[in-house]
Amino acid sequence: MNHQPEHREVVVITGATAGVGRATTREFARRGASIGLLARGEDGLAATQAEVEELGGRALAISTDVSDAQAVEEAAQRIEDELGPID
Repeated sequence: MNHQPEHREVVVITGATAGVGRATTREFARRGASIGLLARGEDGLAATQAEVEELGGRALAISTDVSDAQAVEEAAQRIEDELGPID
């Protein structure tokens, strides 16, 4: 039985470039999700975005400091503009 959603799931993962965040990113990528990747390091974001795409997902990498509320709001808006409503 196929339980794939009719639309591509849109998720946001903070700390997406390492540890639990990276593992979570991989799992959503395998499901074919569209993923907003948030982290501070540009190099790690580029590598994570490439991995997501190799696994079948779609990614939008945004360098963001999650302690900056305005930056997080702007990142969320950009994700919704480019990937669709966040699930």
